[in-house]
Amino acid sequence: MGRLKILIVVGFTMMFFENGMGGKSYTGTPMFIDVNAINLVMKKINGEGQFTTQYSWMLTGANPEQTEIFYYPQGQWHSQMLYQIFNPICPDDSGFVNHLGERKIIPTPFVSNGKNVYSWEIRRYRPPNVVVDGIRQNRDYIWDIDPSLKSDIVAMWEDIIPFWGFRTHIEVYAFSNPNHDSYIIWKATYKFTGETKPPIEDPDSSDFFPDQKIRLWWPLSFSLGPSKAGEYAVRGGFSYEGEDDLDSWFARRSELVKNRKRDTLKVAYYWDYKSQGIKPYKNGSVDDTGDPDRVSGHLISPQIPGFALLFAAKNSFNIEDDDVSQPYSMPHATIVKDLWGRRDFGLRDTYIGDDQRGKFPLDPITEGWMDPNGFQKGPMRFITIGPYELEKNSEEGRCDSICAVYAIGVGSISWELADTIGARWLRGEISDEEKNAWIMTGKDSLFKVLDRAYWAWNRGLDVPDPPPPPDIEVRSDADRIVVKWSYPDESYFKDPDTGIDDWYAWRVYRKKGAAWVLDPADNHTSENWELIYETFDRNETVFIDTNVTRGVSYYYAVTAVDDGTQNTDGLFPGQRLESSRYVNRTGIPAIPFKAGLDRSDMVRVVPNPCTVSAGALGFPGDRDRILFANLPYKCKLQIFTEDGGIIKTIEHFGTDQEVWNQRTDDNQYVTSGIYILVVTAAESLDGEKLPDQFVKFVIVR
Repeated sequence: MGRLKILIVVGFTMMFFENGMGGKSYTGTPMFIDVNAINLVMKKINGEGQFTTQYSWMLTGANPEQTEIFYYPQGQWHSQMLYQIFNPICPDDSGFVNHLGERKIIPTPFVSNGKNVYSWEIRRYRPPNVVVDGIRQNRDYIWDIDPSLKSDIVAMWEDIIPFWGFRTHIEVYAFSNPNHDSYIIWKATYKFTGETKPPIEDPDSSDFFPDQKIRLWWPLSFSLGPSKAGEYAVRGGFSYEGEDDLDSWFARRSELVKNRKRDTLKVAYYWDYKSQGIKPYKNGSVDDTGDPDRVSGHLISPQIPGFALLFAAKNSFNIEDDDVSQPYSMPHATIVKDLWGRRDFGLRDTYIGDDQRGKFPLDPITEGWMDPNGFQKGPMRFITIGPYELEKNSEEGRCDSICAVYAIGVGSISWELADTIGARWLRGEISDEEKNAWIMTGKDSLFKVLDRAYWAWNRGLDVPDPPPPPDIEVRSDADRIVVKWSYPDESYFKDPDTGIDDWYAWRVYRKKGAAWVLDPADNHTSENWELIYETFDRNETVFIDTNVTRGVSYYYAVTAVDDGTQNTDGLFPGQRLESSRYVNRTGIPAIPFKAGLDRSDMVRVVPNPCTVSAGALGFPGDRDRILFANLPYKCKLQIFTEDGGIIKTIEHFGTDQEVWNQRTDDNQYVTSGIYILVVTAAESLDGEKLPDQFVKFVIVR
């Protein structure tokens, strides 16, 4: 009978989670939650907690490994924010009895080292195809499409957390609506099944906890930091686990949701604090809060990421069952001193909020735990819910669950304010305190973001939908770049909720220089995405960009805008909604060129001399780029040192230009010196032989 009872429990669990659509992956295929300003990449499918609990998602150091990453805003250089997701389950003093018959409170080891049960990604529309110069940027979409999906995407997975006997089921929702593009909703079911192995490992009755009742708290921390790019701008490298970040919490009454028991949101948040041991800025200050750029003053890290509990109940996601007494606490801990540095039993009480730090402490400086000139590694702010009494009863087919919904989002002052405030501070016009006060107004923005998530949750995730983004094809051409776009079928012009055609306009955006905003390769030129074209003719699906410079890289995105007529019950009824600019932006540069000449005696080297440290005087986004211009249609290019040594050979064909990155045939950077470009085997378009040419140029590195 023991085997039969276990099968009943597992069958009940699978029926509880299955929705009948199919399409699950049992091999850990990566998921990309990328429909709005957040880009959450989920690809760590085994070891260290699978998806549900993640350790060191964003590793640090000089060359941080790219593991699971939470970018905000995506499209900005090194805008990673997530250090880890951590939910240390905390039973009461009675603990639980595991599958070996041992009574445990804190199991050791407690890191889950198995594969996740499954993962599954569903979108309302497939991701757009993006092609640049014949190279397809995206892979074929292998997941599912559901046109009736209320959000733009849902990514879900199940994990077994074996040391506590839990099966976790997580659903992550995201929206491309511009009013809802700075948050994701994290819907979690923590089910006490007693499982210690995923079904793929063929568990038997000895691999399950016995029937029992347990009492526990469930802490959850999204350990976030404003920006890795800011660290780099200040230090010239990457630091470790949020060394210069602080965490706290605040409560505020919802401005959007009325007549609900939960009328107030408690928000956990993080912000950038001053680093220690940095060299002074040119205004004499060593307060790098907000990570001001050392040249322009632009605040690179004004973001205030955070999260809030939207719902909590036992065995239910019914809005009316929301337990508004939750969260139980919002305690503070750190990755290094607590998670890594402690093995005492009191660590459980820290995560619960029942130790001397208290349930709702403020930041460690305000609480007096940290010197104002000190630092901490890896702040963790938890939202702890509980205590819950959960029962596993095989006879009754019962496995109790904790049901919780969180919103994770980011607030910030605007780009323009980050520019203005940072520049004024760098010029000495405002003080450190004034700069920092402006940054902290981002808390208001964060609250509005999370309040909108709460509004969406209370509407069953029914948010007004912008049009889908089109497929896009970009082609480098002679002194121009051609941008084309299209929808795969006519249904894309219709609102997904009403089925009414509400298309209004196409918009074309462009960025010059590096692919990422704030990339150091742009040499402080503040290059950003800009709207360069709009048309109200749906049949006009080609834009020829002639406002370009040869040799410069350009990136494009195309959006669709609706007419607002179907937006009847959104935050701003009648507002026109635009598709996400992030989804189909090109990541491969398009570089305009001129067709090769019918002569070979006009070849030029640009710039000459080439001074790498000249920055913006060269090519934005690529300081090592040298352009060989006015080339014939066909020729051989050879680069010699002044003493006659050949270092690079290029077979040129087609255009009148060739780009060289100052690397030799052995892939080594050249040194400063005088070089000779030799042009031989030159031919015109009609095959006429052309004379050789020699061009001397100088490189200063």
